[in-house]
Amino acid sequence: MLDPKTILPAAALVSLFKDTLVLPEKEIKSVENEEKAIITAIGKEAIATTPVNEVVNEQKTTTPTPVKFLGDHLKKIIVIVNDADAVHLNETDLGLLSSILNACKLTLADIALINIAQQSLSMHEILTTLPSQLVLTFDLNSTQLKIKLPTTLYKPIVLGETHILFSSSLQSMQGADQTAKLEKSKLWNALKLLFKL
Repeated sequence: MLDPKTILPAAALVSLFKDTLVLPEKEIKSVENEEKAIITAIGKEAIATTPVNEVVNEQKTTTPTPVKFLGDHLKKIIVIVNDADAVHLNETDLGLLSSILNACKLTLADIALINIAQQSLSMHEILTTLPSQLVLTFDLNSTQLKIKLPTTLYKPIVLGETHILFSSSLQSMQGADQTAKLEKSKLWNALKLLFKL
C-alpha cells in the first residue's frame, strides 16, 4: 500500500505529463479536418488502385491453415504420413505404427498423426499450429514438406527446437522378409536414441 504522505503533489504530476492525454474538442475537429484534406488531396482514383484480390490474399497469409490430425498431441510428437487412399492412415499401417509407438511407450493420444496426402501443408504451417519436439515422417522428403533440409533417412535433423526424423514408408516395413526387418531395425535404432530407450 502507498503511504498517503508519499503521493506526489499536483505540480509534480503536471511536470511528469507534459503532453495531454485527452485532446480538447477543438483539437479533435482540427485533426479530423486535416485527415479529410489529405484524403481529398490523394483523390478517389488513388484510393481505388489496390485490387480487392490483393487485400484478400494478404488476409489469407495471416490466418493459420487448420491442420487435420488424429490423436491428442499430448507428448508434442507429430507423425506425418503420405497415404492417398485413407483419411489418416490405412488400417495395416496404423497397426504397425501403433506397435512402434507402444515400443516407445507411447500411444496414439501422445501424437498428432497428419496425412499430408489429404491436405497441402508445409512444415512451417504444421509446426506453427502444433509446436512439437519431434516430427517423424514416413515416405516423405523435405521438398514435400517445403523445407530446405537434407532428407537423410534415420538420422535426426534439428530444426529450431524440433527434431525431424525421416523414415521409409510403413508399407516397406510390413511383413517378415529381410528388407522389412532391416527397415524396422534402422527405425528402431534411431528411435532408441531419440527416446533414450
